[in-house]
Amino acid sequence: MLLLYIGISVKINSLLICNMLNTDGEERCSALTPYVKPIILREFSNEHRIVTINGRTFQLRQDWQQNGVAGVIWDSSIVLSRYISEHPELVANRTVLELGAGLGLPSIVSTYQNVKLIHVTDRVNAISLLEENVRQNANNDCDIKIFAFDWNIDKLSRKYQIVLGADLIYGGITFEPLMKLFRDASDYDTVIYLCSKIRYQRDQDFYDQLVQEQFSVREIFYENEFAVNMFEIKKLTNYCNRQIYKILLLISFWSMEKNISC
Repeated sequence: MLLLYIGISVKINSLLICNMLNTDGEERCSALTPYVKPIILREFSNEHRIVTINGRTFQLRQDWQQNGVAGVIWDSSIVLSRYISEHPELVANRTVLELGAGLGLPSIVSTYQNVKLIHVTDRVNAISLLEENVRQNANNDCDIKIFAFDWNIDKLSRKYQIVLGADLIYGGITFEPLMKLFRDASDYDTVIYLCSKIRYQRDQDFYDQLVQEQFSVREIFYENEFAVNMFEIKKLTNYCNRQIYKILLLISFWSMEKNISC
């Protein structure tokens, strides 16, 4: 399927803001969507970004010009990493998969939380920078594997206890492949943790669609500094669970409407 993108090139502080998008085999420059503030774009121009998580400092190399959105640190990645550090039991002794890892900060932080095994993935053009940052910052005693994975094409060879994702929801074109991937990656006890900013209605639509696809979705944290939401997602594995969850949703909506009317 041919995907067409219409965009403009933007120059800020002599940095060409160019996110390479593949359209029928050719690379195109497209402006970053307008919700990103200029001050954040200036941060993207820095070759290195220093991030401190729970007293531990990480120096991550960025490369926006070569890697686009996968080559820089996003707020959601920092929020997810902080949450993992503050709640190490989420990943301790678990098998973990990170999707669309970018620079891999959540996975890097997880290696210091006694994770059993962690697989770190992104598209093939992002792997070199991802490997470099993991090598320089992760706990080398951890069982960690990095590999290219495109959820539009590739299939997982196993299931995981924990799935991590930061800012995976940035356009409707990713919705269906990502939902299918969640189904494939999830066992009866799998928990998916997603951090994202709800910038547009389509972002909320993704979580609503997950409910329709027989997942439970619960917002467990909201980070005020970056305005980032964190969700806990689980696959409903049998008919009874699905029906109970639907009833609970109806009760919740009814309660909200009653409070509004009062």
